[in-house]
Amino acid sequence: MMDFKITFPAGYNETNELDDNIDVHIILESGDVFVATLFTLANIQRLMAQSSSASFWGSDMIIAANLSREGIRDTIQEVIDDEYLEHACTHIGRIEKRYAGMSFDQIPDMADGYKLIGQKG
Repeated sequence: MMDFKITFPAGYNETNELDDNIDVHIILESGDVFVATLFTLANIQRLMAQSSSASFWGSDMIIAANLSREGIRDTIQEVIDDEYLEHACTHIGRIEKRYAGMSFDQIPDMADGYKLIGQKG
């Protein structure tokens, strides 16, 4: 099993677990960093209804059952286990560039309960 961490570039504030979307960074122990936006199905339906749109898409979009911390971790674990991380997400660099001065072990994971990590680059 590949070790990874999840951070929220814009924080995890007042997220509606069943009807929302959130940006995440997925940081692999190898040093690679990926970005994705997790959406719930209810959120996509609401956004389409609000815009009266016949379609919806987003780059780096992953649909999650819910956006609880556990739901987010389960979703990303599944993406990694199913080996489609590089297909569903964009590689945005390495830890050295995205989290300058920090090693994998120094980057707080979402499970650590923090709100926001500033990013550089």
